[in-house]
Amino acid sequence: MLEKDATWVAIGFVMFLMLLVYFKVPRQITKILDNRAQKISDELEEAKRLREEAQAVLAEFHKKNKEAEKTAKAIIDDAKKIAKNYEREAKIKLEESLERKKKLLDEKLKRAESDALNSIKEEVSEVVFEAVGKSITANNIKTSSYDKMLEDGIKQIKK
Repeated sequence: MLEKDATWVAIGFVMFLMLLVYFKVPRQITKILDNRAQKISDELEEAKRLREEAQAVLAEFHKKNKEAEKTAKAIIDDAKKIAKNYEREAKIKLEESLERKKKLLDEKLKRAESDALNSIKEEVSEVVFEAVGKSITANNIKTSSYDKMLEDGIKQIKK
C-alpha cells in the first residue's frame, strides 16, 4: 500500500491539512472572511445612512423649491398689482392733464374770441364816429342831437 502513488498523495494531503491546522490557517481565513463580511456590512449600513440623508436632503430641496415657487408667484402677483396701480394712476394723471389743457385751450379761445369782438367793436366805433362826424359836418346837425346819437351808438356797441 505504501508503494502506490495515491497513498503518498493522500498522506501528503493529510499532512498539509495538519500543517494548516497547526498554524491556525482556518482560523485566520475565518477571521479574514469575518473581517471582510463586517466591512461589507459596515459599508452597507453607511450606504443606507447616506441614502436616508440624501432622501432627507431631497425632501428638503423639494420643500424649499415649492416655497420658492410660492414666493415667486406672490412676487409676480404683487408686481402685477403694482403695475395695474401705476397704469391707473397714469391714466388718471393723463386725464387730468388733458382736462387742464382743454380748460387752458377753452380759456385761450374765449380770450381770443373776446379780443376779436373788442377789436371789431373798436373798428365799428371808429367807423361810426367817422361816419357821424362826416354826417354832422355835412348835414349841420346840432350838438344835442349829436350827443344823443353818440350815446345810442355807445349803447349799441356795449350790446
